[in-house]
This record gives sequence, structure tokens and C-alpha cells, in this order.
Amino acid sequence: MVVTNANNCNENVNTENNNGQRRQSILTSSNPSSDKLPIDCILVYRTDDDEKESERRRKSELRRTFEEYLHKKLGLVVKRIQSNSEKIGFVRIHAPFEVLLVAAENIRMKLPIEKIEEEEDDLSMTQTNQSTWRSFTKWLKAPFRLDESLKHNDPDYYTAIYSSEIEKFKSLFDTLRGSEELYFTATERSILTHELLSRADFGDDAEDTPKKLSKNSKRYGIDQLVAKKAYTSYFPLHESLDDKVDNKLNDRKRLKKYWATMRQWYKFQPLSLIRSYMGEKVAFYFALFGFYNQMLILPALVGLIIFIYGIGTVFSDKPTSDICGTFGNETNMCPRCDDTCPFWLLNQSCFYSKISYVFDNAATVIFAILMSLWARWFIEFWKRRQAILQYEWDSIDFEQHLEPIRPEFESQATKKGERRLNPVTEIKEPYISTQKRVPFYIMAAIVVIIMMAIVCATVFATIVYRVRMDYILKKTSVSSYSSIIITVTSAIMNLICSIILSKFYYWIARKLTNLEFHKYQSTYDDSLVIKIYLFQFVNFYSSLFYIAFFKGRFLEYPSKYGLSNSRDFTEQCDPAGCLVELSIQFVIIMIGKQIINNILEFFNATSRTLIRCSKGHDSNEQNQWEIDSHLFDFKSDILIDEYLELVIQFGFITLFVTAFPLAPLFALFNNLIEIRLDAWKFLSKYKRPIPFKASDIGIWGDIISGISYFAVLTNAIVIAWTSEFIPKMAYRSLKSTGGSLDGYVNWTLSSFPISAYNVSGGFPLDLPTNAQFCRYRDFRSEDGPLYSQTSEYWNVTAARLAFIIVFEHVIFFIIYLMDWLVPDVPKSIQNKIKHERYIDQRERWASKLSEDHLKHAVEKSDELRGILKISNALSETLVNETDTNLNHRPRSKGKIRKDLSSENP
Repeated sequence: MVVTNANNCNENVNTENNNGQRRQSILTSSNPSSDKLPIDCILVYRTDDDEKESERRRKSELRRTFEEYLHKKLGLVVKRIQSNSEKIGFVRIHAPFEVLLVAAENIRMKLPIEKIEEEEDDLSMTQTNQSTWRSFTKWLKAPFRLDESLKHNDPDYYTAIYSSEIEKFKSLFDTLRGSEELYFTATERSILTHELLSRADFGDDAEDTPKKLSKNSKRYGIDQLVAKKAYTSYFPLHESLDDKVDNKLNDRKRLKKYWATMRQWYKFQPLSLIRSYMGEKVAFYFALFGFYNQMLILPALVGLIIFIYGIGTVFSDKPTSDICGTFGNETNMCPRCDDTCPFWLLNQSCFYSKISYVFDNAATVIFAILMSLWARWFIEFWKRRQAILQYEWDSIDFEQHLEPIRPEFESQATKKGERRLNPVTEIKEPYISTQKRVPFYIMAAIVVIIMMAIVCATVFATIVYRVRMDYILKKTSVSSYSSIIITVTSAIMNLICSIILSKFYYWIARKLTNLEFHKYQSTYDDSLVIKIYLFQFVNFYSSLFYIAFFKGRFLEYPSKYGLSNSRDFTEQCDPAGCLVELSIQFVIIMIGKQIINNILEFFNATSRTLIRCSKGHDSNEQNQWEIDSHLFDFKSDILIDEYLELVIQFGFITLFVTAFPLAPLFALFNNLIEIRLDAWKFLSKYKRPIPFKASDIGIWGDIISGISYFAVLTNAIVIAWTSEFIPKMAYRSLKSTGGSLDGYVNWTLSSFPISAYNVSGGFPLDLPTNAQFCRYRDFRSEDGPLYSQTSEYWNVTAARLAFIIVFEHVIFFIIYLMDWLVPDVPKSIQNKIKHERYIDQRERWASKLSEDHLKHAVEKSDELRGILKISNALSETLVNETDTNLNHRPRSKGKIRKDLSSENP
């Protein structure tokens, strides 16, 4: 018996009674007064007349046999109800208390066994610092705390794995929670009923039509029947939102009033109530989302300060002043392509350089270091937060139940006619060999690579667009703002292509995952997650990687750039650098994606409601199961999409946050809306999910952890190769006197003789008057014909490489030190776990069963001692008789020794 803590706020929080007794935790219908039995699950089927008679008869026979099996074999109360308004039938399922106990024992569910007495705060008032800190934190959190009506009056319990052999449980059913009807919460009833429906085995291997149950029966659980379209769906009932039914605030009304509304955007989330109503899987998502928002507050504030610092010091920046001042007005820049591109003045980059400095200044490096550490801090502190939730939600030693086979896998395997003995269950199950699945895995990998290549092709198309537009705009009156216009329009084009490709790829990814024949839903979801994330990683980040790491990195010198419409043309960065272009691309893709996703989510969620309103359906005249049947099905894809959106955003603000310090602030603003929008959707627009248990956030934890490590490298490279930090540091060390940046812009520009264009034959247009040289951004010699890189180029390159290595090693050292110093499980939780193990041992030794076993062992021990006494007495008697005989028969010593050696021992 394993005993753990169960916080009753994590159970069903219904405490409207004045005496503190918990209101009956039932999945109510629209008329609780007439429905005396709890409705634990609703099955839905259609009664259309347009089907073939044989098909309709087959489905009807499947339903009849299944419901008969539920009633006769499993002891469930089954009641059919026909809809008054539509051709839909409903089956109400109620699980009696004794049946729930059997199911709880079979799946080793933890049930309450002992009340936890609330401990009073016994902190000494003499500890001034601690009291002051506690008072300060309490005052600071006061405006964000939950409403008092969400606090619970139910006591907390230690829980233990239920066993019918433990006598203590039997005495608790009527006393611990008031009565047998109140002992199981709504969440527990839903889980146990779903287990019973999923494990309902009946039918025959040979035919689809169920027959008499046999040892070789084929599995026909509820999921298989939904796949065969005998039922259209199944779900636990939502609690009613109709005030006419129940004036008291049930759990759903509380959540809608205090959680799923923008009026509560600044409040903490009622995670325990969310877990109670929708289960641990959903609760862990909102717990991660809320914790992520809290962790975003610090980088949002730091990023805002750095942004303000950049704006406040932009006019005092010497390189920006040089570009915008006399030096920029007198400096002729070389054409950006051969033949068709004109000469231009450096001061045309004035606006560009000002924006660049706002994002690329001395504080950017500090912010990059902080965000690299923050990414790992987020992971480490989430582990601790997750450990606390695991303890409070009884998920630390969560035992994964035997997962049912996916109906799609079973149908495909049945067609192939293969069955194999499961080594775990020792039951013959549908089987598809690895040899038949490998080709589909290979095909999936090839398709994913091709789709990534298509994304890269869109990036290349965007590059072509940028080059052509640069050539066109340079001849117009907006030539000074051409870089900004091109960057904004190309980013918008990239965003549109990303969203369109995402929708198309989702369809492909699901088709590919279906072809892989995954036996279980968990492995299916993990495979789908990997495919979608890999694609989305390339889809949303590829253009950012191009600008940050590749654009302008492989340039030739003037007269070798190529024609703007040729394949050998290479795009260049502005003399102010590529970081501002990266920033604009980042802002449009990240913020644009969030806005579009929120709009689409809202309209998708309200689409069915709008359709029903247009048809004139009145929900007030319908029962709760009829209202719920029109909601969206809550499938595993729902959480996958929500997690994916969160993880993509996490990648934005960690991988490229140095390009836009305000990214955490914009992400926080978006998430405050997103989290309430998700709450509203889950609570009002989707069927109530089966409250499956979970121990963590699954594969998403590994993905986030991988991103946090990768972010260290990307931030180091962005600072070293994209920003101006390293060149400025090199200039201060090599050329400057007193650390000044006077002459820095001139130092970064190389000279190219205009007469050299005659040699190449690519003489540009609009030749500047009285100019012998033009300038371009590079470290090259002025002597032809090779114009090779100067020593400054190699010094700066060495400094960049050294910075990446030092940055990466220092950050990872701090990360490893932090991992060593900060345990994943808080000390307080470790102590509580040890305390519960002590209770576990105490209950084992104090149980009636242990006493009976010990009593039986003592009786056996007494019997054994009696047998040993008799045996010893007989042995002594035999020895005495032998000695007596020897004494009365005189023999020689040799004879006696011979006789003794021949006796049996």
C-alpha cells in the first residue's frame, strides 16, 4: 500500500453547503432533481434513415450486444434516451459503487485513507527577516490571488492504492467523505467508467457481429465501436451553465466566472479546480502556460529597459552620427549589383542605422546572456514546480494503465490477418511486423525532408523578391526607405506562406503517421508531434536563420556581385548591419502569427454556435447531453496544437531574442489573452474531456529542454556574427584611443577604385562626379586584382569565434552548476514524500491483514516448535537406547568403531 497526499482542492471543489459537507460530485444532467443516479458517461449514436438496411442493422446489433454486456457482465446501469429534436440517440451510463470499487482495485487507483489535519503557522515572530519577507510577498501577491469563493472547505487526505484486502478502507466509505455516494469524486467516476467501457471485451474473431463471449474473443471496447461508427462519440457530461437549473455555482460556473474570462486576466489560475474538472493532462498544460507567463515577467521588464536605453542613447551613438552626418553625406557607396544598380550615399542608411542601434547596443550582450540563462532557469524551476504538482496531484509514482490498442491499428492488422502473442498480457493481439512498417517510416522521413526543402524554397523565393524590389525601389523617391519596405513586405509574404504551408503539412503529417501503424495512441501522438515540430521549426525559423547567419556572409567585392537578375547574385546587408532586418522579420512573423492564430481560434470555436443559432436551436429546451453533443470533440490533437503554439513562441524568445528585446513583453501580452481564450474554448466549446491522469507534460518537456540548450548557441552566434558588438570591441582594441568609436564606420568600409569597373566590364549607372573610389562594407585591401581580406578581417573573425566559444562555455558552466545546486524536487516535497512512506509502513504493520498474517505465522511457528520438540525427544531416546546397548555388550574398540561407522546418520 503506497500512501500519498491528495489535496482536496484537487478533487471536486463543491462546497456550497453551510456545514462544510461536499455536495454530491455527480456529472449532472439538466435536471438533477429527477436524475437521482449520477450520469458517469454519455454514449451518442445516430439513427439516420438514409443508411442501408444491412449497415443500420449491423450497428444496431453492435450497440445492443455492447449495452447488454455492460449491464449483465459489468453491472453498469444503462438507459437509452431518444432526442426529441434530431435523429440522435443517447445512452446514459451509471456505475454503481461496488463496480467502481472493483475497477479501482484493478487499475490500482489511489483512494483517500486518512484525513490530514491542517497545521497552524507556528513560525516564530522573533524571526523578523522571515516575517517581513512573508508579509511582503503576501502583500505583493494579494491582488493576484484567487477569489475567496474558489477556496475549499473539504479536508485534505492521504491516499493509498485501494485493495479489498485492506480492512481499513471498508470503514471509511461511509465516514471519510460522508457517505458511499460522496466517496468517489466526479473525476474518479469518469476515469473508472472509461476504464470499464474501454475494457469491455466481447465478440468473435471471425466476424464483426458480436457473438457469445469466448476465450479467443475479439476486443470491442468503446473506442473500437466508435471507429466502427456504431457510436458517434462518448463523453462525460458538462455541469450545467443554466441558472434555472442550479442557482449555486458549480465547478463549471466557477471556472467560467473566475477563470475563463478576460476580467480575471491578472489573477492566478485555479489549477486544482481545473484538474478536478478536466483532469491532469489538461491541468498540466495550463500549469505550464501559467508558469511560463510568470517567468516571462522578468525578461519582459529587462527587455523593456534595454529598449528604452537604446532609444535614449541613439542620438549619442557616434557610428550612427557618422552615417547620418557629414561623413555619410560625402561617402559614395558602391552599387549593390553590377551594371543595373546605381551608386548611392551612405546617409541613405541613416534611418536604418538608428533602428539598428536601438536593438543592437552594448546592453544587447547582457540581455543575450540573461536570456540564455533564463531559458535554462525556466526548465529547472519548472521541474521543481512540476514536482510540487505531481505530489499534490498524486502523480509522482503514477502507474501508467494498460493502454488500449488504437482502433485504426486493429482494423489494419485484421485486414492483414496477422496476430501475435503479447508478451505482457499473454493474449493474441493484432500485429504488424516491423519489416512492413519500416518502408513507411522511410517514406515519412523523405516527405518531411521534402517539405522542409519546400520551405527553404519559399525563403529563396523571398530572397529573389527582395533583390528585385531593391533594384526597383532604388530608382524611386522612397529609395531611402527601400530596405525597410523590402524587409516588411518580404516578412509578411513569408508569414503568409508559413501559415498556408502549416495547414497543408498538418494534413500530410497525419496521413504519414497513420501509415506508420502505431499500436497505441501515445506513440502515435509522439510521432505526430516530432513531425509537426520539425516542420514548424524550419517553417517559422528558416528566414530568421538565413538573415542571422547567411545573408551577406559570402560576398565578393564590387564588380563581382553579379547582375540582380542572375543566379550568382548574392544579397548584401546594409552598412548598418543585418540585425535590424532580423528584428523586423522577427517582429512580423512572431506577432503576426500570434494575432492570426488567436483570430482563427476564436472563429473556429464559435463556428458551430453561429450555425446552431442560424438554424434556430434553443438550448434552453434541451437536456444537457443534447447540448454537449453539439460541442467539438476533445481529441488529443487539441492539446498538441496548444502545446505546439507555446513551444514555437518559446523558441522565438530564446533563439533570437537578442534581435528584438521586446519579444518577451509582446509574448506576455499575447499569452494573457491566449490563456483565457483557451480556457473559454475548453470550458464552453468542447465536450468535457475524459480526465486522464498524467505525471508530466510528456515529450514537450524534452523539446523545450532541447530548445533551451540550442538557444545558448544561437544567441552566441547572433551576437558574434550578426550584431556589431565584436567589430566595435575589436576597433576599440586595435584602432581607437581611449575606447572611442570615432572613425569606426570608416574602418568597417573598404575602398574600391571606380576605374576597376572598366576592367570587369560591369560599369554601373549614375557615375558620381569627382570620385575615384567607392566604399563597401568589408575588410579588403584596395589593391587589385584580388582585393583579398585584410588582417583586420582575420582579427575580427578570430574574435568572433573566440566569443562564441567563451560565451558557450561560460553559460553551460553556469547551467551545470545550477543543475547541481538546485534539486529538481524541492526539499519540502522530499520530506513530505518520506513522511508518507513512513505512514505507508505504519499502515502496513497496523493493518488487520498484517495482524492476521502475523497471528497465523505465530501459530505455524508454535506448531513447528512442537514438531521440533517431539523430534528432539525421539532423537535423545534413540541415542540413550544405543548407549545402553553398547554398555551391555562388551566389544573391542575397533569393533565398536566399525559398528558405529556403519549406522545410518
